[in-house]
Amino acid sequence: MDTGRRRLVTWIVVVGAAAAVLLVALVGATVTATVLVDSVPGADAGIASSPALDAAYATMAWTFPALLAVVLIGVAMPAIARRRSRMQ
Repeated sequence: MDTGRRRLVTWIVVVGAAAAVLLVALVGATVTATVLVDSVPGADAGIASSPALDAAYATMAWTFPALLAVVLIGVAMPAIARRRSRMQ
């Protein structure tokens, strides 16, 4: 296996693992928020909340953009590297 392919495989594994961790955190926060919205009186109308529900919303607020960024960077970097290597 040549060095370029090895680096690409390493890149895919690392970025894939990061994306998987973020996805698990996002799904966990979503499920938690869904359950808590049903259990906190008034939360479905937006008039009431709880610290746990606020924490779930905060987790969703940062994990979704982070997941999008990891996926975009994970796809863009190999494409840019391939394009640069063809130009040389």
